Amino acid sequence: MYSGEFNNVSQLPPARAVYSDNGAKTLICKTREDCKKELYRLYGNDYEVTWQRPIMKGGILGLFQREYFEVHYVVRPKPMSPKDSFQQSRDEILKKTTEGSITSTMQIAALDKKIEGLTKMMTDKLDFLTSASSVTEKHPSIQKIEELLQKNEFSFSYINSISNRLRAELAIEELDDFDAVERTVVDWIGNSIKIYPQTPVKLPHVIVLVGPTGVGKTTTIAKLAGMLILDAKEKKQPKPFIRMITIDHTRVAAEAQLKTFGDLMQIDVDKAESSSDVKKIFDTYKENLDVLFIDTPGYSPNDSENIGKMKAILDIPGLHPEIYLTVTASVKAMDLVSIIQNYEQFAPSSVIVTKWDETRAYGNVLSVLSEKGKAISYITDGQKVPKEIERATVSRFLLNLNDFNIDRMHIEDAFPEEK
Repeated sequence: MYSGEFNNVSQLPPARAVYSDNGAKTLICKTREDCKKELYRLYGNDYEVTWQRPIMKGGILGLFQREYFEVHYVVRPKPMSPKDSFQQSRDEILKKTTEGSITSTMQIAALDKKIEGLTKMMTDKLDFLTSASSVTEKHPSIQKIEELLQKNEFSFSYINSISNRLRAELAIEELDDFDAVERTVVDWIGNSIKIYPQTPVKLPHVIVLVGPTGVGKTTTIAKLAGMLILDAKEKKQPKPFIRMITIDHTRVAAEAQLKTFGDLMQIDVDKAESSSDVKKIFDTYKENLDVLFIDTPGYSPNDSENIGKMKAILDIPGLHPEIYLTVTASVKAMDLVSIIQNYEQFAPSSVIVTKWDETRAYGNVLSVLSEKGKAISYITDGQKVPKEIERATVSRFLLNLNDFNIDRMHIEDAFPEEK
């Protein structure tokens, strides 16, 4: 038995460890499915879940936590069958009758009538318990929706919010129509996705990409610059004056990679190692500059010290940068939470999701960004510059949900793309 809080990973109970808290039973497992299997092994169907949630446990000072699943439940007493109830009541009464020397025919008739009443009462109680048990069972449509969300790797907390909303907002008759339920849930997912709006900005427009190492910030900067050039060309406008700066001195090839992209697009690239370097470059070109891209080094999301130093380099009066947090589509939900927390000091305006082509399930990213209230601006896939980048849209995410029956026409009408 376990009780109380756990201060680090080594103190966490193993999967399927059960502990009691003031008479209420609780089960902590690695996943919800582990909990369900263990409860069935222990009690069959004679239990009732009263509360469940994903929990973060372990770690040191809140770091390196792992996600577990906690289930609160009560064990239902097995109801006595009407036959057993009848026999037990009859035996008890006959015992008392014998002890009291009740022998008259009238008394025996009264006794039989009383036993008949007790039998009916126990039968009615059994029917009530059976009915109550069926009410607490999960509706098949909710169960199926949860399985679809799990297959798309949505977080436990996101799935729970959808399930609770279905119970609260839809009647039993509405839940019976799974097609309508599925369409409703897809709309809810769409409404939970925030897209960063395109708004006019004051020139020069300074764009900074931050994020962990290996997410593709340098390539994404080149793609964004290429988008601007191609867009101006399509609109028959003059080529925008663009400049790129790298402050990434952690990778030997960082400057070379950005210069290679710059040469292809005829964009000058500068290297800065300090705040004064960035300020000097900005002040030199800002009068004629349209867009200044700044490429930053990647650090572990737990390296708050170096992330803070990087922010100090960009803390320049008059710079007014627009910060994009860059993450991969395949990032784990727990890791994304940590990334957002540690890069929050930059106050990023939106998120760029890179390496879209390296996964087929995007629920992890959508769950966390929804819960953290973060908007998505761009999606990238592949290495081609300036191609393989696009503005993020709700329909793009919804149309890529696995095994959901998607009404494309409805989605495009409900979530039109920004022009």
